[in-house]
Amino acid sequence: MTLHFPPQQSTQLESAKKKASDMTPEEFDQLAQLHDSFKPLWVTPTIQAGPILPSDKDDLVGYMNDERVYSFLIGPPNPYLPEHADHWIRTRVSRMTIKGSPLHLALRDMEKGGKLIGSVGCSDELDENLDGDDTGYWLSPDYHGQGIMAKALRLVLQEISIKEVGKRKYNSCANVGNWASRKTMEKVGFVVQPDIQIGLKDGVEVHQWRLRLYLTEEDLATREVAIEATPLPSLVGAK
Repeated sequence: MTLHFPPQQSTQLESAKKKASDMTPEEFDQLAQLHDSFKPLWVTPTIQAGPILPSDKDDLVGYMNDERVYSFLIGPPNPYLPEHADHWIRTRVSRMTIKGSPLHLALRDMEKGGKLIGSVGCSDELDENLDGDDTGYWLSPDYHGQGIMAKALRLVLQEISIKEVGKRKYNSCANVGNWASRKTMEKVGFVVQPDIQIGLKDGVEVHQWRLRLYLTEEDLATREVAIEATPLPSLVGAK
C-alpha cells in the first residue's frame, strides 16, 4: 500500500510538514496530487479508507453540524461553516507520511458511490513528544454498531502509523459516558488510564477518559494482524 517516489519527490514530501498556507500554489498542487493518489485500504467488503478530497466538503459540513456527531467531538467549531471545511481539507497535504501516505483518511461507502461516512486519523509525532491526543475519528450515526471503526482504526494504525512512521505510543480520549468510542479503542488495544482529563467544548468543561496504546516489539510480534477486506465483486476496482 506504500507509495514510492523518486528522490526529488521525496524531497518535496520533506517540505510537506509546513502549513498548507505557507506553500506556493505549485508546491500545494504537487503534494495534493501525491496525497490523492494513495491507494485506498478496504476496511470491509464495501467500505474504503482513502484520501480526503475537496469533493467531501458538503458532506463534511453536514456531518459536523449534526449533533449526533458534533456532540462527541471537542475540536470542530459550531456552527461548522463551508470555510471551516475548506481549511480542514486543505491541510490534508501536510498530513502525510514521508512516503506519501495520508495520516488522516476518509471512510467511504463504495456501494453509495464513495460517499463520505467518517474519518480516522493519527499523528506522526515522535513517541517522546506525545502531548494530548494523536488518534481520533468520527463515523456517521447510520453506520454505528457495526464494528466498522475498530476495523478501520486497527488497519490504519498498522499499515500507516506503525509500519511507515514507526510509532509505538498513542494517546486518545473519549468523553465520559461515550461507551461506544471507549469500547472501539479498547478493541484495538488502548487501555483506559486511571485519571480523568478535562477538555473544553464551546467554553464548557468536559470530562474525558484518557486511553493509551503503548506497543513493544514483543507486542507487535503477537498482536492480531489487521487484514484488508476483499471487496464485493461488483466493487473491484472502485476508488
